[in-house]
Amino acid sequence: MGKKKIRLTREGALIIGSTGVIADLHLGIEGTLEERGVAIPSMQLDELVERSVALVEEFNLEELVIAGDLKHEFSRNVPGEWRDVRRYVESLKDVVRLRVVRGNHDNYLAAILADYSVEFADAVEVEGYAVVHGHRDWESDRIIMGHEHPSIKVRHSGAVYSFRCFLHARNKDREVWVLPAFSTFFPGSNVLEGEFLSPILRGFRSEEIDVYAIEDDVYYMGNLKVLSDLL
Repeated sequence: MGKKKIRLTREGALIIGSTGVIADLHLGIEGTLEERGVAIPSMQLDELVERSVALVEEFNLEELVIAGDLKHEFSRNVPGEWRDVRRYVESLKDVVRLRVVRGNHDNYLAAILADYSVEFADAVEVEGYAVVHGHRDWESDRIIMGHEHPSIKVRHSGAVYSFRCFLHARNKDREVWVLPAFSTFFPGSNVLEGEFLSPILRGFRSEEIDVYAIEDDVYYMGNLKVLSDLL
Protein backbone atom coordinates (compact mmCIF):
# COMPACT_ATOMS: atom_id res chain seq x y z
CA MET A 1 0.00 0.00 0.00
CA GLY A 2 1.42 3.41 -0.98
CA LYS A 3 1.76 6.44 1.23
CA LYS A 4 -1.34 8.58 1.59
CA LYS A 5 -1.22 12.02 0.04
CA ILE A 6 -0.42 14.93 2.32
CA ARG A 7 -2.41 18.14 1.97
CA LEU A 8 -1.36 21.49 3.43
CA THR A 9 -4.09 23.98 4.29
CA ARG A 10 -4.21 27.77 4.53
CA GLU A 11 -5.24 27.35 8.17
CA GLY A 12 -1.84 25.84 8.98
CA ALA A 13 -2.98 22.22 9.21
CA LEU A 14 -1.50 19.14 7.60
CA ILE A 15 -4.08 16.62 6.41
CA ILE A 16 -3.20 12.98 5.82
CA GLY A 17 -5.95 10.44 5.31
CA SER A 18 -8.74 11.21 7.77
CA THR A 19 -6.38 12.89 10.26
CA GLY A 20 -5.55 16.56 10.66
CA VAL A 21 -2.43 17.72 12.48
CA ILE A 22 -2.00 21.20 13.96
CA ALA A 23 0.55 22.57 16.42
CA ASP A 24 1.30 25.36 18.87
CA LEU A 25 -2.08 26.70 19.99
CA HIS A 26 -0.63 28.22 23.18
CA LEU A 27 -4.03 28.42 24.87
CA GLY A 28 -4.14 30.67 27.91
CA ILE A 29 -1.32 32.96 26.80
CA GLU A 30 -3.43 36.00 27.63
CA GLY A 31 -3.49 34.99 31.32
CA THR A 32 0.28 34.57 31.35
CA LEU A 33 0.75 38.00 29.79
CA GLU A 34 -1.66 39.55 32.31
CA GLU A 35 0.41 38.17 35.19
CA ARG A 36 3.39 39.95 33.63
CA GLY A 37 1.59 43.29 33.51
CA VAL A 38 0.16 43.12 29.97
CA ALA A 39 -3.61 43.29 30.41
CA ILE A 40 -5.40 41.95 27.34
CA PRO A 41 -8.76 40.17 27.03
CA SER A 42 -9.06 36.52 26.04
CA MET A 43 -8.76 36.89 22.28
CA GLN A 44 -7.86 33.67 20.52
CA LEU A 45 -9.90 30.84 22.06
CA ASP A 46 -13.14 31.36 20.13
CA GLU A 47 -11.23 31.76 16.88
CA LEU A 48 -9.15 28.62 17.45
CA VAL A 49 -12.26 26.58 18.25
CA GLU A 50 -14.02 27.93 15.16
CA ARG A 51 -11.05 27.21 12.90
CA SER A 52 -10.60 23.72 14.35
CA VAL A 53 -14.27 22.79 13.91
CA ALA A 54 -14.27 24.21 10.37
CA LEU A 55 -11.19 22.12 9.58
CA VAL A 56 -12.88 18.95 10.82
CA GLU A 57 -15.99 19.67 8.78
CA GLU A 58 -14.24 20.75 5.57
CA PHE A 59 -11.99 17.68 5.40
CA ASN A 60 -14.38 15.22 7.08
CA LEU A 61 -11.72 14.39 9.70
CA GLU A 62 -12.03 11.48 12.08
CA GLU A 63 -9.22 12.66 14.33
CA LEU A 64 -7.31 15.86 15.11
CA VAL A 65 -3.77 15.64 16.50
CA ILE A 66 -2.27 18.58 18.41
CA ALA A 67 1.51 18.37 17.86
CA GLY A 68 2.46 20.02 21.14
CA ASP A 69 2.08 23.29 23.04
CA LEU A 70 -1.67 23.13 23.46
CA LYS A 71 -1.13 25.44 26.48
CA HIS A 72 1.36 28.27 27.00
CA GLU A 73 2.85 28.61 30.50
CA PHE A 74 5.91 26.42 31.20
CA SER A 75 5.99 26.36 34.99
CA ARG A 76 2.39 25.61 36.03
CA ASN A 77 -1.24 25.80 34.93
CA VAL A 78 -2.47 29.38 35.19
CA PRO A 79 -6.25 29.93 35.64
CA GLY A 80 -6.73 31.04 32.05
CA GLU A 81 -5.22 27.79 30.80
CA TRP A 82 -7.63 25.68 32.85
CA ARG A 83 -10.52 27.63 31.36
CA ASP A 84 -9.32 27.75 27.75
CA VAL A 85 -8.01 24.19 27.44
CA ARG A 86 -11.19 22.77 28.97
CA ARG A 87 -13.39 24.85 26.68
CA TYR A 88 -11.34 23.87 23.66
CA VAL A 89 -11.49 20.15 24.48
CA GLU A 90 -15.19 20.28 25.33
CA SER A 91 -15.92 22.06 22.05
CA LEU A 92 -14.08 19.42 20.00
CA LYS A 93 -14.47 16.11 21.87
CA ASP A 94 -17.90 15.31 20.41
CA VAL A 95 -16.90 16.49 16.94
CA VAL A 96 -13.64 14.61 16.38
CA ARG A 97 -11.25 12.26 18.18
CA LEU A 98 -8.57 14.40 19.85
CA ARG A 99 -4.97 13.26 20.43
CA VAL A 100 -2.42 15.53 22.08
CA VAL A 101 1.37 15.35 21.85
CA ARG A 102 3.38 16.73 24.77
CA GLY A 103 5.23 19.95 23.92
CA ASN A 104 7.79 21.87 25.96
CA HIS A 105 5.01 24.19 27.19
CA ASP A 106 2.77 21.28 28.25
CA ASN A 107 4.53 20.30 31.50
CA TYR A 108 1.35 20.30 33.62
CA LEU A 109 -1.25 19.73 30.92
CA ALA A 110 -2.04 16.19 32.13
CA ALA A 111 -3.86 17.63 35.15
CA ILE A 112 -6.24 19.58 32.91
CA LEU A 113 -6.81 16.67 30.52
CA ALA A 114 -7.43 14.17 33.34
CA ASP A 115 -11.21 14.61 33.15
CA TYR A 116 -11.30 13.76 29.43
CA SER A 117 -10.62 10.66 27.36
CA VAL A 118 -7.89 12.37 25.36
CA GLU A 119 -4.67 10.55 24.47
CA PHE A 120 -1.64 12.51 25.76
CA ALA A 121 1.78 11.17 24.79
CA ASP A 122 5.31 12.16 23.76
CA ALA A 123 4.54 10.97 20.23
CA VAL A 124 1.68 9.45 18.26
CA GLU A 125 1.75 7.53 14.99
CA VAL A 126 -0.19 8.80 11.98
CA GLU A 127 0.03 6.93 8.67
CA GLY A 128 3.64 5.92 9.21
CA TYR A 129 4.79 9.31 10.57
CA ALA A 130 5.80 9.99 14.15
CA VAL A 131 4.01 13.15 15.25
CA VAL A 132 6.15 14.88 17.89
CA HIS A 133 6.53 18.42 19.10
CA GLY A 134 10.12 18.83 17.99
CA HIS A 135 11.87 20.27 21.04
CA ARG A 136 13.75 16.97 21.45
CA ASP A 137 15.20 14.62 18.87
CA TRP A 138 13.19 11.53 18.01
CA GLU A 139 14.32 8.22 16.54
CA SER A 140 12.15 8.07 13.45
CA ASP A 141 12.88 8.59 9.78
CA ARG A 142 9.44 10.11 9.06
CA ILE A 143 8.32 12.94 11.33
CA ILE A 144 5.60 15.61 11.58
CA MET A 145 6.37 18.34 14.12
CA GLY A 146 5.72 21.88 15.33
CA HIS A 147 7.83 23.93 17.76
CA GLU A 148 9.63 26.11 15.19
CA HIS A 149 6.73 28.50 14.35
CA PRO A 150 8.27 28.91 10.86
CA SER A 151 7.66 31.97 8.70
CA ILE A 152 9.42 33.85 5.95
CA LYS A 153 9.80 37.62 5.95
CA VAL A 154 10.15 39.46 2.65
CA ARG A 155 11.25 43.09 2.28
CA HIS A 156 9.77 45.01 -0.64
CA SER A 157 9.63 48.76 -1.31
CA GLY A 158 10.53 49.57 2.29
CA ALA A 159 7.88 47.27 3.79
CA VAL A 160 8.28 43.86 5.45
CA TYR A 161 5.77 41.13 4.69
CA SER A 162 5.57 38.05 6.91
CA PHE A 163 4.07 34.73 5.85
CA ARG A 164 3.62 31.67 8.03
CA CYS A 165 4.95 28.60 6.29
CA PHE A 166 5.32 24.85 6.27
CA LEU A 167 8.74 23.28 5.88
CA HIS A 168 9.46 19.95 4.19
CA ALA A 169 12.95 18.60 4.90
CA ARG A 170 14.26 15.52 3.10
CA ASN A 171 17.58 13.74 2.85
CA LYS A 172 18.71 10.11 2.52
CA ASP A 173 17.99 9.46 6.21
CA ARG A 174 14.85 11.42 7.07
CA GLU A 175 11.70 13.16 5.94
CA VAL A 176 10.30 15.88 8.21
CA TRP A 177 7.25 18.12 7.89
CA VAL A 178 7.23 21.24 10.09
CA LEU A 179 3.92 22.98 10.84
CA PRO A 180 3.35 26.71 11.39
CA ALA A 181 1.90 27.84 14.70
CA PHE A 182 -1.90 27.53 14.75
CA SER A 183 -2.08 30.32 17.36
CA THR A 184 -2.85 33.80 16.08
CA PHE A 185 -0.38 35.23 18.63
CA PHE A 186 2.66 33.77 16.85
CA PRO A 187 3.33 35.14 13.36
CA GLY A 188 6.47 33.02 13.33
CA SER A 189 10.26 33.01 13.34
CA ASN A 190 11.96 33.93 10.08
CA VAL A 191 13.56 30.75 8.67
CA LEU A 192 15.76 32.88 6.41
CA GLU A 193 17.69 34.10 9.44
CA GLY A 194 19.35 32.23 12.30
CA GLU A 195 19.42 28.55 13.24
CA PHE A 196 16.61 26.14 13.89
CA LEU A 197 15.57 25.46 17.48
CA SER A 198 14.83 21.78 16.97
CA PRO A 199 17.64 19.20 17.00
CA ILE A 200 15.57 17.26 14.46
CA LEU A 201 16.27 19.88 11.79
CA ARG A 202 19.94 20.52 12.47
CA GLY A 203 21.03 17.59 10.32
CA PHE A 204 19.56 19.12 7.17
CA ARG A 205 21.28 21.43 4.70
CA SER A 206 19.28 24.45 3.51
CA GLU A 207 19.00 23.00 0.00
CA GLU A 208 17.23 19.96 1.51
CA ILE A 209 14.39 22.06 2.98
CA ASP A 210 11.43 23.20 0.87
CA VAL A 211 9.25 26.15 1.93
CA TYR A 212 5.48 26.40 1.46
CA ALA A 213 4.12 29.84 2.35
CA ILE A 214 0.57 30.58 3.51
CA GLU A 215 -1.44 33.49 2.17
CA ASP A 216 -4.90 33.01 0.67
CA ASP A 217 -3.70 29.48 -0.16
CA VAL A 218 -0.49 27.49 0.29
CA TYR A 219 2.25 28.22 -2.24
CA TYR A 220 5.49 26.39 -2.96
CA MET A 221 8.33 28.92 -2.66
CA GLY A 222 11.36 26.75 -3.48
CA ASN A 223 14.10 25.45 -1.24
CA LEU A 224 15.51 27.38 1.67
CA LYS A 225 18.95 27.89 0.11
CA VAL A 226 17.54 29.53 -3.03
CA LEU A 227 15.20 31.72 -0.97
CA SER A 228 18.01 32.76 1.38
CA ASP A 229 20.21 33.70 -1.60
CA LEU A 230 17.41 35.69 -3.26
CA LEU A 231 15.90 37.40 -0.22
